[in-house]
Amino acid sequence: MWFRRYLTAWKFLSPIDVGMDVLSAINRQRRLSPVLWTGVVAVSLASGIGMPANAEKVLKYDEEKGIIFIDKDAPPESADRGAQASSEKPAGKKAPLARGIDTSLIRGKKKDPSAVYFESGLQYFKAGNYADALRLFLYADSTDPQPKYALWAGKTYRQIGKTDQHLFTMKKILQTYPESDVADDALFEIAFSYQVADDYDRAARSYTLLAEQYPFGTSFSNGESFLEIAKQQKQMMRSEIVTTLRMLGYNGTELDDLVSSFQKAKGLTVSGLCDQKTVHSIKAEYVAFQKNEEKVAALRVRLARIMKWTAVLGGFILLMAAVMIGVRISAAGKRKQLAMLAQTLADFNEEQL
Repeated sequence: MWFRRYLTAWKFLSPIDVGMDVLSAINRQRRLSPVLWTGVVAVSLASGIGMPANAEKVLKYDEEKGIIFIDKDAPPESADRGAQASSEKPAGKKAPLARGIDTSLIRGKKKDPSAVYFESGLQYFKAGNYADALRLFLYADSTDPQPKYALWAGKTYRQIGKTDQHLFTMKKILQTYPESDVADDALFEIAFSYQVADDYDRAARSYTLLAEQYPFGTSFSNGESFLEIAKQQKQMMRSEIVTTLRMLGYNGTELDDLVSSFQKAKGLTVSGLCDQKTVHSIKAEYVAFQKNEEKVAALRVRLARIMKWTAVLGGFILLMAAVMIGVRISAAGKRKQLAMLAQTLADFNEEQL
């Protein structure tokens, strides 16, 4: 029922908004067949053809909301928000802690300092002060190495855009603490990082490994089922590539056939895999396709306006021509009448004479 409602309303919304709303509903209900997945992506993409480009959306993992979409050009949260605020305080005065931080966590529990630093780091993380959060997480991990400390340090690296450190930290957790309760979180972080980087092949393999090794795993942050997330993200990546390539004119019944056709046409290594280079090329060609469609649509609008004014001008010319013809006919009739009157007067004068 909800899916039909979105299909009937899509023409009043931007294609990205439709897709995002549908995905949000899917995340809540967790029941969508592969056929409907393809339909969702097709509606979202096809409805954008010939329309002005909407703000591009990108994937983001929110610790509380899960996987969400945000505007690509939206201003990022400042990683140094708390540090910057501290630097603006008058000299000689201690800067207050970030808003919402429980100061008792720092003053108490002297017997367990690592846990105190970790909890304080979580408070800074939630407040958006990632620089101080990272410092506290790393300190806690250095004094008392624990997998959850390393996990949150890795999450903080992701938030501040340090992808290499993020991946290194998550892989180290899997190697050092393979049986810990956050190992599944680390594997998810790796899979999601590959997905955001457009390396769909590695992302899909990592999601498959996550579902196989941790079928009952849940997020350490918000309790989401990793099995469901893995299924959804794999299906979304597949549907995105299949729908996009078909819109670009490539033929094939299976994903690897479509990808192989594209790779062959673009001179890439033909593997049938959605590696990073291939996905980058597919998305770049689709962007060019959209721009071309926008140009064609704009040209059509311009031609329609020209034809409209041409028709108006043509009608005006025809009207003026009709008026001129009417004037000439009327003038000819007047001249004929004057000639007849002149002849009558001439005959009358002759009779008088």
